[in-house]
Amino acid sequence: MGELSLLLKGTLKVMSVTLRNFFRPATTVRYPQVKRPIPAQWRGGGFALTYDPATKEENCIGCRLCEYICPSQIIAVSLRKGEPRQNGKGATYAGHFLLDFQACMQCELCVQVCPTDAIVMTRGLAPSTLSRAELVYSMERLFAEGKKLLDDPGLESYATASRLQAWTDPKRGAEEPTP
Repeated sequence: MGELSLLLKGTLKVMSVTLRNFFRPATTVRYPQVKRPIPAQWRGGGFALTYDPATKEENCIGCRLCEYICPSQIIAVSLRKGEPRQNGKGATYAGHFLLDFQACMQCELCVQVCPTDAIVMTRGLAPSTLSRAELVYSMERLFAEGKKLLDDPGLESYATASRLQAWTDPKRGAEEPTP
């Protein structure tokens, strides 16, 4: 008789949870009509190469740090020397930049190591594709995404190298002494 009462008690407990949730309003969002905001620290969007907003020059100096640090080895960069920059960031440019998105782990190491914040992740959803060839981002495609960031800076991910440096600064959050 004891086993039967335990079984009945367990069944009633489970049914009470079911009935309680049955009358709750739905928490789903009807996606095409209603879009939820993407969190600031969300990783999973696409990539972009940025421009200097003042001079409209590309920020990438071709240092290849992103290529060296990538654990998936999906980035290929070549260096091109050129005329001195207007923004004072040296005289080198990226001659060739290739990113194979199909093997990307979304670790953001390439973004964090970039000394000029040239490569950033976007907070927009990565576009769907019909072939694997469309997942290989050329330099032109990455700069086209960067031009979109100039128009709408809110699409840029918050995990750039300069922002991470500010977040990890030990003085951050310390109150300034009152005079």
